Amino acid sequence: MHCRSIPLPILILVGALSGYSMKAAEQAPLLTNAPEITPPESTPQIPSSPPPSGNRYDVLSKMITPMAGVLLGGTQTTDRAMTLRATVGQVAGRLPQTIKGASFKAMIQYPGRIRVEAPVLGETLTICRNGNQVWASPGSKIQFLLSQFLHKPTPKQKSNAPLQLPFTAQQAVLLPALFQLEQSSELADIGGTPCRVVAGGLMPEIAKAANAEDFSAKLWICSDYTPKRIDIRRSDFAMSFLIEELTYAPSFPASTWQPPQDAKDIYRCDAADLDQLLYVLMNSLQMSAGDKPWLNEAAPSAPLPSGLQGHQGLPGISPLGPMN
Repeated sequence: MHCRSIPLPILILVGALSGYSMKAAEQAPLLTNAPEITPPESTPQIPSSPPPSGNRYDVLSKMITPMAGVLLGGTQTTDRAMTLRATVGQVAGRLPQTIKGASFKAMIQYPGRIRVEAPVLGETLTICRNGNQVWASPGSKIQFLLSQFLHKPTPKQKSNAPLQLPFTAQQAVLLPALFQLEQSSELADIGGTPCRVVAGGLMPEIAKAANAEDFSAKLWICSDYTPKRIDIRRSDFAMSFLIEELTYAPSFPASTWQPPQDAKDIYRCDAADLDQLLYVLMNSLQMSAGDKPWLNEAAPSAPLPSGLQGHQGLPGISPLGPMN
């Protein structure tokens, strides 16, 4: 499966997407707004809090700030752990319809811990980093996927950050300034939750340097400054993520980062190989034994931007979301 991106969906969701380049393709159609979800009549209605108001850059900053504490160890918050559950909503352009509806869960904790669970080859595959060690289950299926994809990210030594990001905790505070946001105060409901809509792309000079001039994103942000939906668009693909859960905590139990005691089919490697495992997982979402996403691999059409040279090969969905 191909796609390209910008710096799970956080820009896994606006401050964090970064990526590979690929050949231009037919313009992907715009995604329509997600339908509202009407709760059963028996469910008592709780009044919703109003969506965020004020400056759109401030709204984006308040969404990114707690993520920085988890992803980069930023000092703006004391929480160091995050749970993300999301579903791929709509897809268009070069992305296969197979991934539509695929749900995945990520648990992330600073320093150096991440656990991702997603449906692949008929069951849930789990990839987990615990410091310098990584395990995956079922190991036989992970090994099969690793053997099929030819253009995987090059192994790279890991820092304390759970995922490799192209900026520091201090720089993360300034991330909203890298974006050129539309002047809009649009409000919309996602599943009955009132949200502030924030949309735009990178500043022109940043977009050019990152080979991402065709990138745009649209976020629906609710009253607690967490996103309920994220749309990402490039010239050749578009996709939406419905965020079912995005919560923060000081930490998770130590058992979170260990394989189940009765599990026997475990693949083990060190943290340098984490990107490879996440790459094959995210590029195989909801695939069956008859699907072969690796057959679509192709070399990038242009050199990778400075700072991304460790990611060689196929433009695809990266550990950080879709990549350019």
